[in-house]
Order: sequence, then C-alpha cells, then structure tokens
Amino acid sequence: MNGIAIRTATTGDAPIIHRLAHEIWWPAYKELLPHGQIEVMLHHLYSIAALEEQMASGQEFALALREDISVGFIGFRPKPSATGTMRIEKLYILPAEQGKGTGKLLINHAAAIALAAGMRLLELNVYRHNPARAFYERQGFVVVETVEIPFHGYILDDYVMQKAL
Repeated sequence: MNGIAIRTATTGDAPIIHRLAHEIWWPAYKELLPHGQIEVMLHHLYSIAALEEQMASGQEFALALREDISVGFIGFRPKPSATGTMRIEKLYILPAEQGKGTGKLLINHAAAIALAAGMRLLELNVYRHNPARAFYERQGFVVVETVEIPFHGYILDDYVMQKAL
C-alpha cells in the first residue's frame, strides 16, 4: 500500500525492537519526561530480556518494515480482565517515518487480529502530555479514563483510550 510490510516479530527480533525503542523514545520523550524516567522505562520495558519475557507471556509484537528496514513496532495482547478487548501495549514509529501512515497500518494489523479472535474493542494508554493523543483520536480512539500508575519510583500520568471495532 505505502511501501510498508508488517510482519509478526519473534523473540529473535527482540534486539531490533530494543534498538528501535532507544531510537524512538529519546526524541519522543526527552522534552516531556525526566531523563531518569526514560532510562527506567527503557530498562524495564525494552531490554532484550524484558522483551523476550513479554513475548513469552503472550504479548504479540509486529514490526513495520520499509524496504526491509524496521521502522516501527506494535505490541498487543488480549486484556485479561475484559473479554473482547485487545490492549495495545506499545506503538512506536521512528521520527522520520511518522506521518506516513505506518502507525495506522500497525493499529489496523492489531485490529484485524482482534476481530479474528472475536474482540470488538482496542484499548491503549497514552501519556497525558504526549502529542500522540491527537493521532489516536484521528484513528477513532476516545479517552475513557484518566489514570496514575506507579512505576519504579515514577508516576505514569496516562489516559486510557478505546476504539470500537
């Protein structure tokens, strides 16, 4: 469609996701979050061991590739406490790739898997001050809750957003 291929990631792709996270998080969050918080989150969520553990526990990942080069990723899993809901846990696109429809393709990929499994709702969290909230709203997500989540000495100030499928 727009030169992007989406493929399911395996544990062998954990180093690629790790690298992408480090290339994406600093530009995305360096003006929004304390640098210590970025480091803690990258360590706990995006170390190769953490990614492999997430995959082993049921989180599915997909990579977006442009000309066989990974430019973004998504991580998602069924929400245990809500039948019919697929949680997007991670969605990140390289800064140079943003605005080209890649994020929308990854969301559509997760939506197709959710629909095939009989789910009718996508859900994600977004940092309250993250400009990506506007992107999610353009994709049909709406804020359904405001949450504060303790995370290794920090508080994640998020919106929970949902989209009906």
